[in-house]
Amino acid sequence: MLEPLDALSNRVNELVALVRHLRDENHQLRTQVANAQAEAGALRERIAVASQRLDTLLEQLPQSDDA
Repeated sequence: MLEPLDALSNRVNELVALVRHLRDENHQLRTQVANAQAEAGALRERIAVASQRLDTLLEQLPQSDDA
């Protein structure tokens, strides 16, 4: 009679351990996603600044008389 209850108790303990592991992994993945999104935002900002600088430099180039 106790054997099925022990087996069930073991399965519940395994399930609890798995849930904890998955919760920790989920937290780590959410942190990684947040960091990646922040890095992507910073890179987009750098690209925008570089693009503005290029536009400014292109405006300063002398115009060709061939056109």
